[in-house]
Amino acid sequence: MQDKSIFFRLPKTGKEGFIVEYETRPHMYDKLHYHPEMQLIYILEGTGDLFVGDTFVSYEPGNLYLIGPNQSHVFKSDPVYFDDNKQLECKTISIFFHEQSLGNGFFSIEETSEIRSLLERSGRGIQFNPVVAESIGPKILKLLGLNGFDRLLEILSILNTLSTCEDFEYLATMNTPVPLSDLKNQKVNKVFNYIINNFHKDIKLEDVAKVANYSQAAFCHFFKQHTQKTFVQFLIELRVSNACKMLRNSDFNISQICYECGFNNVSNFNRQFKKITGVSPSAYIKKYEEKSLSWM
Repeated sequence: MQDKSIFFRLPKTGKEGFIVEYETRPHMYDKLHYHPEMQLIYILEGTGDLFVGDTFVSYEPGNLYLIGPNQSHVFKSDPVYFDDNKQLECKTISIFFHEQSLGNGFFSIEETSEIRSLLERSGRGIQFNPVVAESIGPKILKLLGLNGFDRLLEILSILNTLSTCEDFEYLATMNTPVPLSDLKNQKVNKVFNYIINNFHKDIKLEDVAKVANYSQAAFCHFFKQHTQKTFVQFLIELRVSNACKMLRNSDFNISQICYECGFNNVSNFNRQFKKITGVSPSAYIKKYEEKSLSWM
């Protein structure tokens, strides 16, 4: 199967301003894509990595994200979800909408000014604090049983709550209002899939360049232009992102995780991990455990 384009067109349902979509599938849609609608997505089941703009983060059940309009992104499920024998499922609920979903100017009045600010900030992508996600999650689930005016009111209530929330992190370092062309997206998808499937191995620049059918020099320029990162930066950040996931969710020790994630020695792993996260792997474990206790 060839990688196809990535403009993602949502099915329209009548004249609804907001589309609520419950999706269950073996793995997440694994192509880098974009759509003109904003997407508030709540993860019910499934784990993997989210690439949005120029940033990699791992996702897991209970996460809540707001993806801005035309923001290139991909939720890449962990390899286990591509194993038919495991019979796993990914489940999400998404709310898709435009700034003009309720007509021109609705989000420009004083009563909705906070929501307008949230929508403006969505261009960089937003991840909400787990405590916030936990409180909003049941309201999003409730939408599946609502219709019409009741659903609209509940969605506006959700957006209003999120708009006044200060417990969030930006995903990307900048807005990307102009998405990639279809042809370039196809190449980026091929490269992403290759790197994500092989990051734990010794990946060489020449091998990745061949995937995109570029010379090494041309590939470096192409990759930096469309991800805002060098290939080496991207690879290291992906490896560290997966190391964070393993530190949180596995029984492996730091040395084992180092090699499982593609690093060739522990000292380099510790150095790169601290450079990206700001803390050492052992400090990260302690910090995560402390946060988990505070969220209980």
